[in-house]
Amino acid sequence: MFQFMTATRIIFGEGALQSSLSVINQFGYSVLLVTGKDTQRATPIINYLKAQNMRYQHVAINGEPNITMVEETAVLGRKFQPDMVIAIGGGSVIDMGKALAAIIPNQGNVYDYVEVVGRNVPLKAKPIHFIAIPTTASTGSEVTRNAVLKSGQDKVKVSLRSPDMLADVAIVDPTLTYGTDQYTSGRGAMDAFTHLMEAYVCGEPNPLTDMVCEEGLRRLSRSVIAGCKQDNHKARSDLSFAALLGGMAITNAKLGAAHGLASALGGKLDAPHSVITARLAPHVMQENINAAKQAGRNDVINRYRKLAQLVTDRANANEHDGVLWVKMVLDKLELPLLGKFGVCQTSFEQVANDALKSVAIKGNPLPLNQERLVFILKQVCDCSGDCAAESTPHMSSVEVLESRSDLSSVNE
Repeated sequence: MFQFMTATRIIFGEGALQSSLSVINQFGYSVLLVTGKDTQRATPIINYLKAQNMRYQHVAINGEPNITMVEETAVLGRKFQPDMVIAIGGGSVIDMGKALAAIIPNQGNVYDYVEVVGRNVPLKAKPIHFIAIPTTASTGSEVTRNAVLKSGQDKVKVSLRSPDMLADVAIVDPTLTYGTDQYTSGRGAMDAFTHLMEAYVCGEPNPLTDMVCEEGLRRLSRSVIAGCKQDNHKARSDLSFAALLGGMAITNAKLGAAHGLASALGGKLDAPHSVITARLAPHVMQENINAAKQAGRNDVINRYRKLAQLVTDRANANEHDGVLWVKMVLDKLELPLLGKFGVCQTSFEQVANDALKSVAIKGNPLPLNQERLVFILKQVCDCSGDCAAESTPHMSSVEVLESRSDLSSVNE
């Protein structure tokens, strides 16, 4: 038996944002708008809200969201009393918006509801309406039921999670990704790959997520270079669709050791989550293959072999060819090595222990002990003795850009 859940409504295609703005009116007339510091892509929404004489408060975040940011912004949100949250931006922006939609109507603090470092109690009240609009092809957060947040005091990343946090509407318009630089595009695409890969080989796949992952892997592998390096619009559309499918996959299957280790490293390094997962992916794949061979787990080997055949488009590809393909793409995209961010100066044993406490690692296709996780981290340490110091995560921030509450002057 299995179940499949996703956003209530998905609108996909070139021009989807401009043609779908009227869906906002279905959820009320008061909007908390969440963007990144670059607000240009949100202009159609802001113009629409003004034209409709809607109340709105616009907050912009800089960096990846943390628990303190959510708590402080939720206080503002409760005073404003929005009918809905609209988040337009990358995965961090959408996670911030999703968390605010969940926390604003709920009492207590965020630690009451988050996993691993918190009490992990269910949300008492349903989230307010939420519309997600990604401007990158990456996390698939527009169709996931969790928000990833940094816990500064614990130096880990954790999730606020509930089936009720799925978006009411996800608007995926590939034109919003046009012109994105190679670095942002590349790390986003490989984050989507890691979602598809881990969901495909995880310990709890199902026939529906298999279909989703296979289509996502086909589209991503054929378009990742053209989309990220050449800004090819057809390839960009493939990547947006693959990222969407990746979000669906991890909502309904499981993740694995790459995300488990990334959750542990993410609170300790000033490195984007997408770069961490991307650089971990081939080493986790190889270690899982090694462990599966030692354990006689042909089912796991067959999964990695099929994955390799999908991404290389070669019927005779073996399980190791998938690992080589990932390394080749990472090199072509010129994603930075983790040594640049000081990974080699972290305590590998502590990172491994933190990873073993994560929710993500429980979905790995077979158990990896601390020794194997430390071995993976040693493979990722690529600085050959010339290591950067451990980087301290930079301070994320949130800023209120505009609050349009009193409509009397507008209507006069």
